[in-house]
Amino acid sequence: MDPRPAPDEVQLVALPDAVAAVVAGALESEGIGARCERDVLGAVYGLNAGAFATRVLVARGDVSRAQALLDEIEAGDA
Repeated sequence: MDPRPAPDEVQLVALPDAVAAVVAGALESEGIGARCERDVLGAVYGLNAGAFATRVLVARGDVSRAQALLDEIEAGDA
């Protein structure tokens, strides 16, 4: 499996698996399509950081909205 996002997707952020799932859910609740992609070795060995972090991917056209929402979440405003 190719670890790179599809041509129309952009990696928004890479986080530990559980946190990435929460972020993707928050994006989806705001109408922004998101999906999580995790490296197979990271899943097998329980690695959650660096190159093995779970990537949250969004459509290229949704990057600015997704980043704005992520900024709100990080600031505690959402």
